[in-house]
Formats: sequence, C-alpha cells, structure tokens
Amino acid sequence: MEITKQLIFDHFARKTSPLQREMIERWLQAQEHEELYYMWLEEWESTNLQYVAQTDQAFDQFSEYLEANPHTQTEAVEATTYKEPKATNRGWTRWLSVAAVVVLLGLGGLVTKDYLLYTTYQTAFGEVKTHTLSDGSVVKLNSNSSLRVPRWGFGKKTREVFLAGEAHFSITHTADNQRFVVKTPKDFEVVVLGTEFTMYARKHNSKVVLKKGKVQVRYQEDNTRKDLLMKPGDLVTLNRNNKIEIKTTQQAQKYSEWEEQRFVFEETTLEEVAFMLQENYGLQVEIRGKVLSERVLMGSFKATSVDELLQTISELLDINVVRQGNLVQLSDK
Repeated sequence: MEITKQLIFDHFARKTSPLQREMIERWLQAQEHEELYYMWLEEWESTNLQYVAQTDQAFDQFSEYLEANPHTQTEAVEATTYKEPKATNRGWTRWLSVAAVVVLLGLGGLVTKDYLLYTTYQTAFGEVKTHTLSDGSVVKLNSNSSLRVPRWGFGKKTREVFLAGEAHFSITHTADNQRFVVKTPKDFEVVVLGTEFTMYARKHNSKVVLKKGKVQVRYQEDNTRKDLLMKPGDLVTLNRNNKIEIKTTQQAQKYSEWEEQRFVFEETTLEEVAFMLQENYGLQVEIRGKVLSERVLMGSFKATSVDELLQTISELLDINVVRQGNLVQLSDK
C-alpha cells in the first residue's frame, strides 16, 4: 500500500487501521518522510480548527521533562532523527508543535509521548535482527517482533524494556548491579542482573527459557501479583488463561535455534504450529479436522524459507499442504 497524503490525513483523524499505522511508522523511519509528515501535519491542523494546540501548556510540560532529563538541544534533536543546521525559531516552533501533539492528541499512538521517549526496534515477517543496546546488552529479535527501549537515561536511570514477540537476550552486568527488566503486554515480565535467556511474548502464550544466571519472573494470576525465581534449564510458560507451567529442559539452547533458521518441535501439536506460522510469517492457517490439529511434530530441522518449512511439515506428517498467498490449508491425504 502506498503512503499518500490522504492516508496520513486519515491517520491524524484516527481513521486508520492497526496495519496502516504500522506501515506509517515504518515509513517514518526515513528522515525525508518525517519532514513530509510534519508538513502535512501543519496543513491538516490548519483545515481542522477543532484542534487547538495549547503550546504554552505543552512547552511547560516538555521543559519540565528536559530539566529532569538534562540533555543539550542537539542531542534531543538527534535522538528524534531530525536535524536543523541552526537553532532558529522554526526549529523551536517545530519542537513546540511536536510537544503539543504529544501531550494533547497522541495521533492514534504514533507521534505520542512513547514515540518521543522510546526507540522501537522491529522485525518484519520472516526477518531476524540483532541489536546491541547502549549498556552493551545484545538482543536478537525473531520475526514479527518489537522491542521498545528508552531513548534517554537507558543504562543510567533505567534498564526497562518492552517486548512484543520473541527475542534472545544476553544481558551485560553493570557495576552498580542495575536490574534489567523485560516487560510484555500481558503483565508478564522478567527481572535480571546479568544472564542469558530467550523470551517469547505472543497472543497465544508467553514463555521464558533460562540458559545462564538467575532471573525472577513476575506475573498476574487471579488478580494476584506473583513472583517466581528461575534457575538455568527452567522453562516457564504462561498460557492464555494466565496459568503458569514450569518444567526443566536439558537443552535450553534449542529454544533459540530460530537464530540459525532451525526449527525445533517437541511434541508440538499442529494447532500450535499454526499459531507459529501466523505470528512469525503472517499466514492464515486452516486445519481441516480436529484430529489433524492434535497431531504432533517431533524433531529438529533447518528451513531457510516458509515454503521450505511447509514442505518439511508436509513430509513429516504425510499430509497435504496447500498455500495460496497468505492462506495455508492443511488436510489429510
């Protein structure tokens, strides 16, 4: 889908879908698109007078934040990928405009306080990327995943990040023993000092596999906040009903073998495989028959593409796998 002025105007009016907002966010990563975005914002505001930017209030709140988080103007500008050759009135006007939008509107979740204060790393369907954070910790994101990291103060005031999807973490220990906290949308979080673990936070379920060190898992069960201390080899799973399951594995490393394009199935039902195909590759999977959906996959194999993965599933279970675009149908022969 092409990003047009009308689509951006619909976004300002909160008429865009979640998919369209995600496309706009990716489009905004280019600096020239960001410039065009703010130009269209000014045009949209001039023709939608029901929005009154309270710039004085916005400036006061934004100034209070900058005082609490002291940085030079140049640093703040660089952090938002906007560059102005001189500190002109136009530059300050833009900052006031952005601050006002952040405080008052939110613009459908894109140019919000979170957008200003956090850097978001994302991967597309079928994509894996590695990022080194400013504290030296290394994060490898699996496909269709995102990690939100504070733009300012990370490693000094906080090491709290937000994960949606799946990632492998190798956390650097700090001299002051600062905790590293991974939060997820389901109030399921991991607290660590220095360790190595794989974390999965999807709609279907959430889980943590600990390779090295020690972590504390925090979760919500029946409106009660609970804590659980994990040791190496522990696998903790939080299902859709917020129920915890704990077991021990002798091969914790296999849960991050997606880093090497390897898939590991350990008594994994075809229904669970269908969830994985949907979350990692954006496929809609139709399984014909409850008996078939309960069949299990066992084994480990490498697949460099989703079609190769589907072919392997077909051969392992001796079933028909038909793909038409994003629709996949699984049936007995």
